[in-house]
Amino acid sequence: MTSALLCALLAGPAPAADSAGNYAIWGAGARSCHQFRRAGDDAASLAPFRDFLMGYLTAYNTLAPQTYNALGKQSLEDAMGWIGEYCAAHQIDSFERAVTQLVVAHHEQRTRGVGHGGGSGGTWGRPAPAGEAR
Repeated sequence: MTSALLCALLAGPAPAADSAGNYAIWGAGARSCHQFRRAGDDAASLAPFRDFLMGYLTAYNTLAPQTYNALGKQSLEDAMGWIGEYCAAHQIDSFERAVTQLVVAHHEQRTRGVGHGGGSGGTWGRPAPAGEAR
C-alpha cells in the first residue's frame, strides 16, 4: 500500500495533495530512513523524528473518519520500534513514508472513539457525538 491509500483514507472536503498526488513534507518527515536509523538511541537526535510522528498521528486522528487513535493500543515507543524495523528494510524511503506505512499497517487496530480503549487524549470539553461513549 502506498501514500496514495492514506490520501484516499483522508479524503474530505479539502484536497490532500496536488492533481498529481504530490504534497509537501515538512520537518523530519523529509529525512530518510537511513538518517532515522543513524540517530540510534540518542534522545536528542530522535526528538525531531518523534515530534514528526506525534504531529502526523494527531493530524491523522483529526482527519481520518472513525479514528480516535491511529495506534490503537500501541504506545509511541511501539510505533517507533515498528518504524525502526521498517526503516532497516527500506533505508532510502523517507521517514514520512515509514510513518504512512505504520498507519496503513495498523489501520484495522485503530481505536474508533473515546472510551474504546487506547490513547491518552480526550475530548477537551467537547461533547461526545450522539451515541458515542466517553
